[in-house]
Formats: sequence, C-alpha cells, structure tokens
Amino acid sequence: MRPTADLPHDPRLPGLMAIRDSGLARAIPALGLPQEGGGVELVLCGYHPGARATLDARVGQRRFAVKTFADDPAPEAALYQALGAAGLAGGSGARVPPLLAWDHDLRVLVIGWLEGPTTHELVKQGQGRRAGELAAQWVRRTASLPVKLGLPFGAAGMMHETRGWIGTLGTADLSVGAAARALADALARTEPRDDGAVGLVHGTLYARHILDVGEGPGVIDWHRFGQGPAELDAGMFLATLSRLRLLHPTHTGEALRAEQAFLEGTRDLLDERALAWHRAAALLQLTERLPTAERGDWRERAHALLGEATRLTERAGPAESIARRKRAAVRFRAPALELVLQALSTRPATREELDQIRQLLDERTQDTTS
Repeated sequence: MRPTADLPHDPRLPGLMAIRDSGLARAIPALGLPQEGGGVELVLCGYHPGARATLDARVGQRRFAVKTFADDPAPEAALYQALGAAGLAGGSGARVPPLLAWDHDLRVLVIGWLEGPTTHELVKQGQGRRAGELAAQWVRRTASLPVKLGLPFGAAGMMHETRGWIGTLGTADLSVGAAARALADALARTEPRDDGAVGLVHGTLYARHILDVGEGPGVIDWHRFGQGPAELDAGMFLATLSRLRLLHPTHTGEALRAEQAFLEGTRDLLDERALAWHRAAALLQLTERLPTAERGDWRERAHALLGEATRLTERAGPAESIARRKRAAVRFRAPALELVLQALSTRPATREELDQIRQLLDERTQDTTS
C-alpha cells in the first residue's frame, strides 16, 4: 500500500503516469471530480510492473477502484457493460462492480467498490459454510448468463499454460519441477474435451475474488475472463480452498465446510470428473507462484499442493467428452465428515485426521461415479 506521492514511474501504464503527474481529476475528467484535486485520496493496492496497477480511490463518501493497464482494457470495459445490462451491477443479489468511466487512450477503467469480506476471509473467520454457499450462488448465476464475450478458455488452454508453470518450478527446484512435470503428464492423460456447454468464466475465481456483499456474492478482478466450462471456475475456487487447508492446517475444518457447502450448492450442475481435473490444474497454477510468494520452506508446501493435485487426477479418469457424460450429483457422506469437522473446529488437523478426511472424500467420489 503506497500513498499517492509514491505511485511508481511506469511508462508502460499511461493511465498511472497521467494520474501521477496530473492528478485523478484532470486525468479522468469523466468522473466529474473537482479539477483542483482536493479531497482525493489514492492508495496503490495492487501493482504488476509493466502490466497493470489498481488504485483505491476515496473522495468524500465515494469510494471506487481505478485500474490502469498496459494492454487495451476495451474487452473488460465491454464485459462490465454487458454484466450491468444483465442486471449484475445493481445493489442487490449477485453482482459485479459497476463501470463508472473508462479511457481507451490512457487504458484506464474506473469501477465501483464492493464492500464486504472475501470468502477467503470468511473461512478464516469460522464461516466456511457461508463462503461455500456464496461461491455456489455465483457459479449457478453465471451458468444462466447470456453474456458471450471473451475468448475460449478451457482445459486445452490450461494445458497450454502448464509448460510455463513447469519451467518456473523446475528453475526454482529440480525435485519440485519433476513433480510438476509428472502432474502435467497425468493431466494430459485425463484431459476432458471442451465440447460441452460453455459460458462466461471468470478465469481466476480465487476465494479472494468473491466477496460477501450482504445479499449475495460480489466478484471482482475480471481481467482473465473468457468462455469455458463452469468446472474451470469451480475448480479454481476449490483449489484455493485446498491451498488454504493444506498450507494453514488451523483452517482445515472451515475450508472443508466451505467445500461441502459449495458442492451441495452446485449439485447436478458440475461434472465430477471434469471438476477434479480443473481443480488439479488450478493447484499446479497456484504452486507456480510459491517460489516468489511464500516465505520459509516453499518446497515442502509445493509438494503438498502437487500431491493433492496428483490424487485429483486419479478421480478425473480417462479423457472423454464432457457433453457425453451424465452430470453427476456430488454428495458427501455428511454424517461421518461432519463428525471430523466438529473435531477440527478449535484446533489444527493431525496427519491421521487429514488421511481420514481424504478417505471420506474418496468415498464420496466413488458414490458419484458408481
């Protein structure tokens, strides 16, 4: 977080440079702010050098996000407009931030600010079921959206990106790279065909990108959107729960409650095998970030995530058409699992309990495929 005076000098982000040099009011006159610029507070809350930056802007009682890009933001602006036309930019129910202004030449988007805790925070606060319910509501809502914007993005696209992820991990550590390569081979053998129903997908539906806005979920950060299977977004959300559970055992119980609520809320919507595949691929993507994002022994954490992903590929089964498979109702053996979750409500899970949880999850999978 940096004050306005410390905004970085980044010529590849013309919008950021204009705001840095002239102030927000003069850089984006469409906002209708006082030209003298008084009362405008800006904080840098996200920055990827040479790619994009996000500013938290406050003017009196108003609060909004200013997103500056190196690339043309017109596709994302069109998406916000389409989602608004579909009723998702209002003040109730599932929603996205409304588009307030955008400038093609400066490559800037200004969108409304959604208030509320993220589902990641809800899990850490002991509200795992609420987190899972919100994510399920969102996936169900987008499944019926008539928005056809965005490039195709499915299993084939994920497989294409695995080469870069493996390269990053292999450069950082040979043993992690070897495990990642073995996982990618397993993903290639079980890759589902993207010839089933497709629709709008967020592309990076992390638990941190879904907010509890009171009457439903709010979803932010749409820069990777596209057209793909619902299992892609669902798999990413579940993968972030797996990461939280595996890397922070204190939250194991609530993360599993979130997963259970999500699967119950998306019953008959998601294909269980395709979901397992996309969850495994998402875990590989999340692992790729560990060498630079994690402190301490990131290698042990990487092997934990890759091990979980490898087990998921065993559930994915042989490659076949999603369209030809019957949508499986995902069920938990609720009584047995709930007993374990109750035991973990106030303490981290032991290794034996984690093994027991994994066995219950595997039994659930056998139930859905039999």
